Amino acid sequence: MGFLECIRLSFGNIRVNKLRSFLTMLGIIIGISSVITITTIGNSMKLTISNTMNDLGGANMIYGYLDASYPEDEKDWETWVYPELTEQDRISDEMIEQYKESFSDEVSHVIVSEPMESGKAVHGENYANVDMSGISAGYLDSAKIEILQGRNITEQDCQLKKHACVVSDLFVKYYFQGQEINPIGQEILIDTDSGTSFHGVIAGVYKYDAARFGGNFGSKTAEKDRSTTVFLPVSTAKQFNQSQQGYETIQIMASPGTDASDLSSRTIEYFNDLYSNNPNWNFQCQDMASELNVISQVLDVITIAIAVIAAISLLVGGIGVMNIMLVSIIERTKEIGIRKALGAKNSSIRTQFLTEAIVICLIGGTIGILIGIANGFLIAKAAVALGSQMAADYMDILTITVQPSMTAILVSVFFSMLIGILFGYYPANRAAKMSPIDALRYE
Repeated sequence: MGFLECIRLSFGNIRVNKLRSFLTMLGIIIGISSVITITTIGNSMKLTISNTMNDLGGANMIYGYLDASYPEDEKDWETWVYPELTEQDRISDEMIEQYKESFSDEVSHVIVSEPMESGKAVHGENYANVDMSGISAGYLDSAKIEILQGRNITEQDCQLKKHACVVSDLFVKYYFQGQEINPIGQEILIDTDSGTSFHGVIAGVYKYDAARFGGNFGSKTAEKDRSTTVFLPVSTAKQFNQSQQGYETIQIMASPGTDASDLSSRTIEYFNDLYSNNPNWNFQCQDMASELNVISQVLDVITIAIAVIAAISLLVGGIGVMNIMLVSIIERTKEIGIRKALGAKNSSIRTQFLTEAIVICLIGGTIGILIGIANGFLIAKAAVALGSQMAADYMDILTITVQPSMTAILVSVFFSMLIGILFGYYPANRAAKMSPIDALRYE
């Protein structure tokens, strides 16, 4: 008997015993669908986090900062005092320019910022609450913040300490409420919380996204009273703050295709060479690529652990396959006797029943895979619906990606066949070893 004939007979027997065959498959279906559902959720979570970070520009971002040089000898801790950060200790503009030249092929931007006070911009009866922040050129581009009108902060703005400002569309909406006016080039006056005032000129308008800027998420603050950020050149902010030159932290945007983790390591080496004569401070980095890798590894471990627990149900399904095959052999004892009396070899009998067990497991595995994939998509839809109700502001920045794990699907198909072979071999072998005389006399 050929292999195709065995498959045909297997499907014929399944059609004759539909309910029994389905109940036999049920354990396989539940086990496989559970594994696929779990792995789909785990894989989708990884891709969602990764794609969201990429869309926000964070995957290629490296955060550099000055860290105190702690004593290596435990005895020195008793007398050690945390050092004061002086202007000479800070990362200078010259250091940054030298670094950009040395890593010009791998670095697209080196970004610095200067925090400023909050305040209120008043325009007649209209007002807008604001937070002010000094930034270098490239900051908004690296953060993937969309410019709706006008332009971004430029290198020239920083060099000339211009009072150019980039404000949000929400700022424009309420600051110029009731007026049909082009905001570009308009002067604004911001009164800070400490009582000082800042005069600026609107150079650009960016799209405000509450999720990106945080702070207002989950609050019941009316849109009109929300604080949005006014960006201005970092040199202007330092002049306004009367702060020291140089920076304690920098942000480095790696060029597309650059290994951010490797660049991070070499950046630490580069700056620590510059700080080799500084006994109090050294330079350290954190890169989002490494952080994402750690998150992915944790999710992989959790997903595999839960999937293994779910896969235990496959053992129950395999026992069910063995049980039903033994019942089938008993019911078809006379058929086996007739076939053997007509010259069928033991191997043909064994192959027929083994094929039937494999077919049952493969059908159950296929149904389980389809149910598992469908469950993954349904859970994703439910998560989106729940998120839209509980965290609507954050849904716009999430790049939700639902993708089943091809590895899990292939492994599931393999295990379906393996279960059919392992739990089908004993009944098939038992059928093959039947004596044709005993089988023909069986009632």
